[in-house]
Amino acid sequence: MKISVFGLGYVGCVSSAAFAHMGHKIIGVDLNKIKVGLINDGKSPIVEKNLGKYIKAGIKNKRLRATTDTEDAVLNSDVSLICVGTPSKKSGGLDLKYTKAVCEAIGKTLKKKKGNHIVIFKSTMLPGSAEDVLTPVLEKASGKKVGKGFDVVSNPEFLRESTAIYDFFNPPSTVIGANNKKAADTVEKIYKGVKGPFVKTTIKTAEMVKYTDNCFHGLKAAFGNEIGDVCKKVGVDGHELMRIFCLDTKLNLSPYYFKPGFPFGGSCLPKDVRGMNAEAKKVGLSLPILKNIIPSNRNQIDICTNMILNTKKKNIGILGLSFKADTDDIRESPIIDIIHNLRKKRKNVMIYDSNVLTAQKFGANKDVIEKEAPHLMDHFTHSLAELVRKSDVIVFENKDKEFEKVLPMIKKKHIVIDFVRFTSPDKVKGVYEGLCW
Repeated sequence: MKISVFGLGYVGCVSSAAFAHMGHKIIGVDLNKIKVGLINDGKSPIVEKNLGKYIKAGIKNKRLRATTDTEDAVLNSDVSLICVGTPSKKSGGLDLKYTKAVCEAIGKTLKKKKGNHIVIFKSTMLPGSAEDVLTPVLEKASGKKVGKGFDVVSNPEFLRESTAIYDFFNPPSTVIGANNKKAADTVEKIYKGVKGPFVKTTIKTAEMVKYTDNCFHGLKAAFGNEIGDVCKKVGVDGHELMRIFCLDTKLNLSPYYFKPGFPFGGSCLPKDVRGMNAEAKKVGLSLPILKNIIPSNRNQIDICTNMILNTKKKNIGILGLSFKADTDDIRESPIIDIIHNLRKKRKNVMIYDSNVLTAQKFGANKDVIEKEAPHLMDHFTHSLAELVRKSDVIVFENKDKEFEKVLPMIKKKHIVIDFVRFTSPDKVKGVYEGLCW
């Protein structure tokens, strides 16, 4: 395929050389004549392992050339890859001036071009940048509408400096966010032969993936440092500790807990996070990340409370009181705080949780219930049908399979608030709202 690559910096150079190696015809575009000259001479303008070799081969077999001429590049390609920088503003926000300039230049050429053209954004951009900011620039400059004359795709890169060539051909996944299936399928064909799964999604999701990755990488590094600082103070080898920590691929290094939604609770997590912070304070350390885990969790409780209050409804049915399904444990269950908040606002609250009802009569948690939430037992019902009948808002707090009986009972008048992704909009007759989806 014929591909034009705009921006011959780190990502643009690597992408140009790698795609040329795969057999595509590449035209690299940059305003910097020195970069363009170096590439046309078969040399790499940046230091990166094996990149020079790939550029030299691309020039020799005439699959790669560079230019400063946008019109030449767009008219002689089917796809344009935008790899220009997206620097930070002083405020921390994203500066899209370079991507806007490139889109305007491409758009002006698209006005002269027949047939469809695909514009692929590899530049790191916040969700909404492609659709809400840059697509209008392309439309205005070209006089065409997205989907009719050109398509827009977000295709974030996952390249590490010093191993970028290897990473290009061996990514964890190739993420393609497109405005239509045909464009997504075309971009997938460009990467034919690249290892790893292909993930097709929305443009905004693809944009968000890159930010989520990098924020998590920063979080991991900072988390490791904070734990290491505590280890040093208490006489533990931080590297040995993390070696053991990383052996746990069931919880620690796994998809577990990466399910956006309800705040955490239970007998362990809150207690142990507080314990670690107390130990750090005792040995004279400040741990910004660990110190803010509990406040962050409380913030999520407030978000949940406001979701219910924003319905402006009086009668609230809560499905689940324990901190997760298949247990009667209500210790530090976030829903208890939410119910307290609702009662302060004079809402009528009805609760159903058969496990907790059983535990109230006997079991290890009987004393806990009587101590921490005796007043809530007055709000319990033994009947799911009664809860549905008397509620305006129905809240799913955990994933107890018993709650599946509620789904066919829900009427159009109900508002369903799902904190745990128990169900989906197509399975309820009422208005459905998910917490983080």
